[in-house]
Amino acid sequence: MRTSRVHVLLSTYNGQKYLEELMDSVLQQDYPELAMLIRDDGSTDETLRILEKYSSLKNVQILHGKNIGVVRSFFSLLELSSPDAEYIAFCDQDDVWKKDKVARAVGILDRYSDNVPAMYCSRATLVDENLEILGLSQFYGREPAFGNALVQNIATGCTIIINNAARQLLLKKLPSAAIIHDWWIYLVVSAFGKVYYDVESRILYRQHSANTIGEKSGFLAKWTKRAKRFLKLGRIPLVTKQANEFNKIYGESLPLDKKIMLDSFINQRSTFMGRLRYAFKGETYRQAKLDDLIFRVLIVLNRI
Repeated sequence: MRTSRVHVLLSTYNGQKYLEELMDSVLQQDYPELAMLIRDDGSTDETLRILEKYSSLKNVQILHGKNIGVVRSFFSLLELSSPDAEYIAFCDQDDVWKKDKVARAVGILDRYSDNVPAMYCSRATLVDENLEILGLSQFYGREPAFGNALVQNIATGCTIIINNAARQLLLKKLPSAAIIHDWWIYLVVSAFGKVYYDVESRILYRQHSANTIGEKSGFLAKWTKRAKRFLKLGRIPLVTKQANEFNKIYGESLPLDKKIMLDSFINQRSTFMGRLRYAFKGETYRQAKLDDLIFRVLIVLNRI
């Protein structure tokens, strides 16, 4: 069996509290061919000092950067990732990886042809600051698909591993209007390749007040926050903005069925009646039934 080289990308920012646990869990993977590329996004705490302890390791490279935000930082890392790596993994600074996380993902991705863009993502085990288990992240029962990726992200960034074909596709042109890097990756790979959603968790996903983006455990809390965002007057609907950006970059090269779906999503909602008709088409969807119903109401209200 071949051994595939994996390049792990980590963006850090004021992550001193949990960083050593994360680093040790990645470097102690039972997968032999693994290297880390770390970009610090302008930390002002002890993050850089902690990273220095790992700088002598031959499979760890540390870059000091200015603060550009999590999305641009990860895309910068993707640009700098090794073109020779067969797989690229994304990593957050405060989680803990189970020892077989990389090996399991690579074993699944190895099923796909090297020239097919492929992506692995999974459920995560939610834990508190002390790694006490809170439960599992949301279960997504429907298959990953472009029609879902247009309006919902099911790929938690710290679970994502992509193959080199997906890396090359993503680097065709990096977006300026992606909501978040993991959603953009799901959108792109679902359009041109294969997405595997693993129902088994191989990561402890820490929930705490400093999370940039965390799993919202309660339905009411999740939708209260989302409703405030969508109903904010004068805000350009971010999902549509991201779809327009995707169309600019990839629209001409999309398979015909997905091109028709994208054009329909962008162009058929300019009037109230158009939005009403589109809401009942069912081409795009969210995974949970109640989520999907609220999504269709938001379409009619022109808040997507």
